[in-house]
Amino acid sequence: MAKRKPRKPMSRQAQHARLVNRWLPGLILTARSSTGLDTDGDPILKITHRRQRGAVGDIARADYQHEILNWQHHWLVTVFVECKTPEGETYTDSTEFEAYGVRLNDLAELVRPELDTIQNQANPNHYKDHGWQAEILPNRKQEKGRAA
Repeated sequence: MAKRKPRKPMSRQAQHARLVNRWLPGLILTARSSTGLDTDGDPILKITHRRQRGAVGDIARADYQHEILNWQHHWLVTVFVECKTPEGETYTDSTEFEAYGVRLNDLAELVRPELDTIQNQANPNHYKDHGWQAEILPNRKQEKGRAA
């Protein structure tokens, strides 16, 4: 029987790039007004993942902070306002849009007009909280790989 040709080992940079490309799509960042702002004035983000449960936020902040903040991503953004009636019923008004090739820091410029619009539509007597949620969508190359 013929011996199999040994594989060339992957560099550490290639290993990291492979993990990033597998892990980033499906990452969900949520900012709420009730959570508050950090010392720099940016909203405090809750980080979850569509496929995983648990302490995803700590992993993302430690290992993938540069990729989340500085890379351009395709985002599915949901802007929401949570309301509560005097009878105790809660309801949410929300709107969604997609943003292609946008960095996380530039996403705030797109979210602000949508948030103002949806806050003006909500009943001010029922207002409880507002915020936005952004999910990283797969890029074209990743979509082609999943389709094949």
